[in-house]
Amino acid sequence: MISKTNRFLFLSSFLFALVSDCKVGDWEGNATDNPVISTLFNSRMLLLLKGTYATDSPLDFTEYNNGTGDVYMDPSGDPTFNLSALPKMANLPIYIDIGEIRISSKYQDGLNNLSQIRTAVAAKAFWDNVAPNREVYCTQPYTLNANTCRSLNGEFKMIQFLNGEGAEYPSNDPTSGTSLGFPSQYYYTGTYIRSLVTGWGNSPGVDLTKVTFFDNYGVYGFNIVPRLAYAAGTTDKSGYPLVFPLLYSVQAGEADMDFKPGFEPYIFEVRMNLKENLMVHSIKAADGSTAATLISISDWKTRHSGQSDIGGGILSRSRTIYPSGASSLAITGGSGNLTHYFAVFRENETDILTKLPLAATPARSGTSRIKYINPGTHKLYCLSDTSYVDGFPDTIVGTPLTFSVPENGNMSTISLSYSCP
Repeated sequence: MISKTNRFLFLSSFLFALVSDCKVGDWEGNATDNPVISTLFNSRMLLLLKGTYATDSPLDFTEYNNGTGDVYMDPSGDPTFNLSALPKMANLPIYIDIGEIRISSKYQDGLNNLSQIRTAVAAKAFWDNVAPNREVYCTQPYTLNANTCRSLNGEFKMIQFLNGEGAEYPSNDPTSGTSLGFPSQYYYTGTYIRSLVTGWGNSPGVDLTKVTFFDNYGVYGFNIVPRLAYAAGTTDKSGYPLVFPLLYSVQAGEADMDFKPGFEPYIFEVRMNLKENLMVHSIKAADGSTAATLISISDWKTRHSGQSDIGGGILSRSRTIYPSGASSLAITGGSGNLTHYFAVFRENETDILTKLPLAATPARSGTSRIKYINPGTHKLYCLSDTSYVDGFPDTIVGTPLTFSVPENGNMSTISLSYSCP
């Protein structure tokens, strides 16, 4: 009989060979040529955090806004923008401070957006602290002094966070110590965003470097976490802020949140639509003038008209990936239109246009590739950003294509031809 240790080494070596062409950073976020699975030798689970709508090959900042490289603008309702010194998106500083990531298997207790979790004792009982460490990412330095982003290699991790690869987040395997039994089903993921600064903005008579702080340093721009806490027009603010935690709840028709016991290495991917959906907004002063102009998340979900709250537009989705059983997709039929996506959902998912896809990639010309699709029946959609142009797809183009992914795919490739003009 194969011992547990030998079985683990066999599986790890097998998976190592399967993905030997995949280049990532190591567990501490350092650049390396080692493949993804190599980071799993000391920890069975690899947690990858992504800040993109697309799971694979997201748009570059230079491709923003249909190739102009410009940030989106709130088209109506806001007071006059002050666009002085507005940078191209490729030059916009972004800083994010994440306190921790949690998951929960308690379905009933989390219903209605955690409204039943009202005490510290209840929260402790509800959540599993799968990734309790703080992580700080930055697109560029915000001080020449010693800082948390630099000490955590956050500049490199920010590249991974935004390029579709995913930043490796130190974590604990929730199935640690178990080798037999059925998979553990989880229903919720909470990403606790402590601070998110977009490094530009204007407010009359205000030096933003004196009022905006990140990692205890004054920075130019706005911390948009307070703005994202509630949707525009919210009057009852007794509930949880929308980004503390940024909550993913498994919806009808979804799957991919089962954690299997045993020794097989796996990936837990947690994602948010930050990169593709940034937009200029302004806040109205009491006299109707412009109190501030800033870059926050698009108001695709709840329209913003000058209110101080701009929340609801940033979403989350998470999934477990077992590379030995997953397959990849090679999709042809894209036209290269920068407003269109190939998006994958489970067969019975609903509300396609108000959630993040299970997986997605821009519908580029040639062959578009999506990695890590678990076994089962899925639908491939062509989604476009048409009716409210802000980076978040809002229109289904054509009829979705139903396809099946076999068991034990071993990262084999499924070829699909599907027109996405």
